[in-house]
Order: sequence, then C-alpha cells, then structure tokens
Amino acid sequence: MFNNTDKRYNQFSAYLKNRFGAKVYKITIDAGFSCPNRDGTISKGGCIFCDDSGSFSQAHSNLLSIENQVLEGVKTLSARFKAQKFMSYFQAYTNTYRPVNELEKIYSASLNHPDVVGISIGTRPDCVDEDKLNLISDISKDYYTWLEYGLQSTHDKTLLRINRGHDYDCFLRAYEKTKEKGINVCVHVIFGL
Repeated sequence: MFNNTDKRYNQFSAYLKNRFGAKVYKITIDAGFSCPNRDGTISKGGCIFCDDSGSFSQAHSNLLSIENQVLEGVKTLSARFKAQKFMSYFQAYTNTYRPVNELEKIYSASLNHPDVVGISIGTRPDCVDEDKLNLISDISKDYYTWLEYGLQSTHDKTLLRINRGHDYDCFLRAYEKTKEKGINVCVHVIFGL
C-alpha cells in the first residue's frame, strides 16, 4: 500500500495529493529555451530521439508571457480536471540554458500564481553550475522543487550513439551537486537503448 492507494508502486500523483491535500497538475511552460546540442555549441543536430519541439507536448505557446501561460494552464486544468494545485513544468529543451539572472526572472514569473505549489525544471547535466543550483535551491525553500535530468542511458557508447553530447560521469557530477543542495532529482532514461 503506497500513499493510500492499492497500487504496488509509489505513484507520484498520489504522493503529491497526500502532500498538498489536492491533486497537483503540471502546467507545461514554454519559455523559448534552446539546447547546446541543437544550437551547435556542443554538437550538430541534437539528440537522435528529440523532435523539433524538444519532445514537448505543447499546451501553450511561448508567444504568451510566462504569467499568461500559467493563467491559461490553471484555467484549462481547473475546468477540465477540477484541479486546485499546480506545478510549473519547464519540459522542452534545456531549461537551465540561460544566464542565471534570466532564469531567476523566468522561474519567478511561473511561481506568481497563488495555487502554484512547485516547479519542475527539465535540463541536461552539462547545463547546470553552482550559481544555477544555488538559485534552484533558494526556490526549493518556498516551493516543492524538482530538477529533471535527461540522462537517457548510463552507457557512454550509447550516449555517443544517440548524440547526447555528455557522458555518464557528467551526469554523476551534476546529480551529486544537486543532491548536496537539497534539490529533488528526477532522472529520465529511455528503456531499451
């Protein structure tokens, strides 16, 4: 029995519901980020599995401000699912791939709504540094915070083959630094590689 469910596994949605007293929905936000593996900084063409939208289920347009994307997300999810609590979810591309002063404005804008209880930031392990981790750690003092690393595989030869642009040791270093800062970590892997 996990999180008062009859599931044989620990379901994240049930955990969030128990923690916040209501079901928590992620609002996908497009802040117009890019990726060093797409813009040619570390390689050409991006990862072989990533489509033009950065593997993003586009619910909102980056033509809207961050604040308006959150408002639209709250409105849509409230009407459709009777949602009451939300997490800002920066999913597509590399959402730490900007200077820290810009990231602070972007993340803060996504947290202004009173029903937003957290933030989840998808990124690459080669796109975090001490300043960015300090910013995210500061956010985690007031909001439920996750840093989602796209690892994809623990095998360097596979990472090379899928044109990932970093190795497993890079992930391990970023993971350890993130945990030292007390930030929750989610790791994305692609099974079957």
